[in-house]
Amino acid sequence: MRPLQASSTVPLLPEDLDALQRVFDRLCREYRWPRESAQAQRYGRMLIEEYQAGTRDERLLLRAGHSLISRSHAQRRALARAAD
Repeated sequence: MRPLQASSTVPLLPEDLDALQRVFDRLCREYRWPRESAQAQRYGRMLIEEYQAGTRDERLLLRAGHSLISRSHAQRRALARAAD
């Protein structure tokens, strides 16, 4: 399995990647996503962006991950209702 990697040119230190990996792994377990799935990788990239934007505390990063996922699910539900 490939570890998370930064998507921008801002370098992440090993301890940054470790923190991101822990949060990513927890979200994957909670939502029962295979780590290699497109969905997991999409949210992994979002976590990296959130981290690079300044959210460094793992608890806050996990909360941000949950928020990103909730908003994404709500948007999909709204689109599905609009399509009906």
